[in-house]
Amino acid sequence: MVSLCRRPAHTAAAASALPLHEPPCGSASLPTAAPEPIAPQAPIAAQEPIAAQGPTAAQEPPANRPGSPKTTFYRRSLPAHLVSFTSTDGRQLFKEALNDGFAEGYFNLAGNFTVQSEPAYCGPSSLAMVLNALEVDPGRRWKGVWRWYSDELLESCRPAADVKANGITFDQFLCLASAHAHVVVKRGAQASRAEFLRDIQYVTRRDDVFMVLSFARGVLGQTGDGHFSPVGAYHPRTNRALVLDSARYKYPSWFADVDLLYDALQPADPETGRPRGYFLVSRRDPPHAQAPGQQLPGACPVDLPERPADVFPTRLSCGGSQPAACCSSGKPAK
Repeated sequence: MVSLCRRPAHTAAAASALPLHEPPCGSASLPTAAPEPIAPQAPIAAQEPIAAQGPTAAQEPPANRPGSPKTTFYRRSLPAHLVSFTSTDGRQLFKEALNDGFAEGYFNLAGNFTVQSEPAYCGPSSLAMVLNALEVDPGRRWKGVWRWYSDELLESCRPAADVKANGITFDQFLCLASAHAHVVVKRGAQASRAEFLRDIQYVTRRDDVFMVLSFARGVLGQTGDGHFSPVGAYHPRTNRALVLDSARYKYPSWFADVDLLYDALQPADPETGRPRGYFLVSRRDPPHAQAPGQQLPGACPVDLPERPADVFPTRLSCGGSQPAACCSSGKPAK
């Protein structure tokens, strides 16, 4: 636990022990007394020269430390068919999406955007971003006196070192999200292309429900394998969605064709053998809750059924004598 900032006791004691002629900082008006005379000292014997030493392990550059990768990267170039959010075209797409009413939740997400703190933390980071955008109180201390979600605060049933090294799977994300919010899950072909599009249109026209994608980067021409990130906006004229990439050190946020995004949900995770998909995350206690599937004025109809019981129950427990399916170990979703 991080304590509130205060002056250490040894600092105060050291300040009070200073000679009167050297007052503590900010107290220069104190009276001055003559210093004590310094007694003569015997000459110091010559010392052997100290041999030059190499840097310690702590001083080694990160790339030279044992176990560190020899090659490092500063970001990756987006494939040509993906439009960078910060490019001229990306900005125009966003302006039009905002004017058309399909970026209502963007500002909640952008105001709480979090770059994942570990290369395998895309799942916890995306979830923390969405929970903070929904203004869910985590009910536990983050740092100091503050309660807040961060990716390292979201604890899985698996050991922290395992999650840090391997990330979480689709099922484990569902387990973790269900402990903090209401979650509707749609895996692979369980949702049609038309349903996926309706869900994107639905969530981007509101600020009280968010979509988190679990997709295969390779289908989009990106490097890496599985990845989690939330959707921030939709551009109806070009049928593109804005993905707020949680690995901002690797790729910027980008617009992608919705049909291609749907294709990226289908490949099976090598660890589980099951396709990926997406999650619709909302508060359990929204101030003006609407029934799933209820149509907003001017919005497209959307199918938001409760999760089927054969997929996952409403609440999952990652402990006890019968661990939930999310407790199985998995390879990284990077």
